[in-house]
Amino acid sequence: MDALALQTMRMKPETASEKERHHAEDVAKQFETIFVRTLVSSLRQTSGVGGDGGMFGSGPGSDTYADWFDQNLAEKVTSSAKVGIEEQLMRDFERNGELPRPASPVAKAHDEIAKAVLARNSLHAALQGKRGTDVLP
Repeated sequence: MDALALQTMRMKPETASEKERHHAEDVAKQFETIFVRTLVSSLRQTSGVGGDGGMFGSGPGSDTYADWFDQNLAEKVTSSAKVGIEEQLMRDFERNGELPRPASPVAKAHDEIAKAVLARNSLHAALQGKRGTDVLP
């Protein structure tokens, strides 16, 4: 069994509300990244770094490098730091009844344990099958 199948297998199938929640989290994360990118772009354009041409000069391709820089910096900031926009959007969605509340910590722990047991059993079965094909004990 490949690693992707193990990662996506669940003892309990994902419900419609869980799928909706994951989709909302993805959209909130994208919004946060776009917001931070806009902020980074504005800060870069108004800073005096690099003189008259800016950080990347004023030659051909400078706008491409500037866009690339803005996007990558925004992605790094939102993936490594808590900006808070994503969390606030999720709280607003819950408060307004647009999303159900997340599962309790006990339910999440139970799901994680079930995933670990499934992975262990799959690995054990794979190892047993491999031993069965070996010529030497």
